[in-house]
Amino acid sequence: MWDGMTLVEGRSCGDCTVCCTWPTIDKPEIQKKSGSTCKHCLTGGCGIYETRFPVCKGFYCAWRTVDIFGEEWRPDKSGVMPYVETDGISQDFDLGTGIGLMLVGHPLKIVRQKWFQDFVVTGVMSSVPLFLSLPGPRGYQAATVSLNTDQMLDAISRGTVKDALEAALKILRGWDFAPAVITHTGNDVSTDDDG
Repeated sequence: MWDGMTLVEGRSCGDCTVCCTWPTIDKPEIQKKSGSTCKHCLTGGCGIYETRFPVCKGFYCAWRTVDIFGEEWRPDKSGVMPYVETDGISQDFDLGTGIGLMLVGHPLKIVRQKWFQDFVVTGVMSSVPLFLSLPGPRGYQAATVSLNTDQMLDAISRGTVKDALEAALKILRGWDFAPAVITHTGNDVSTDDDG
């Protein structure tokens, strides 16, 4: 969520619409199932951008708000939607926020990329809470695992980060995805397609 963060200068969403598909939205003014593209999403961006809903105006992925992500991390280019995470942060960390990495592209291809592995190594070694996430099927919650584990530290020391990321991905793929519960009704903008 936005939470008063500053936007990185020179970046705009452009025609990236990844956040218009993957999250569940359950607000009184708008509801959308995860994995379903919002009906207002058009080729090239949001069709109601100037008058979009407050929840949409208030959300920016971490690529827009955290300057450690370069241009190549734009979600529609990288296949990764980075987000600022405030839930599930262990008290062992000095930081109260972390970074989630939702794999919205080809997951196995992404975790095998050196740039992705290097980011994980840097984050884990800097004690930044990192989470790897995989979207669930349409209408289901995402699966998420911490990357700040003894296994990852061991993999970093042995130079086997790719293997550790593939093991984390295997756990996510075997996840028992829970349905995303939507309690509000009246303005479901979910499309009938699969995203």
